[in-house]
Amino acid sequence: MMQIAEILAPSGLDLLPIEDAAPSKAHERTLASYLLNSHRGAAAVRDILVADIRGFVDLGQARAAADLMVVLRMLLARWPETRRRAPRPLAWDATAPSPCDA
Repeated sequence: MMQIAEILAPSGLDLLPIEDAAPSKAHERTLASYLLNSHRGAAAVRDILVADIRGFVDLGQARAAADLMVVLRMLLARWPETRRRAPRPLAWDATAPSPCDA
């Protein structure tokens, strides 16, 4: 969750009220709309949510960002595997021989 704290630091949003917020029907509907991207995987849904939270924070829309934080918390609770970030794939090794070199 350090990443979320880093996102919210410039906005002045506090995590405590967000953690105490009870999910509403509107939050459920919002999560359902994000889950339309679940064919890309739960981690992709998480990344989309985080990007949208960053966008709202950048726009100064604290309320919208806080609502999406509740939705993100719901996602993380239902799909705990999304809490772990997958390691980035290694970049192509330019020193390795190319298949064309054979």
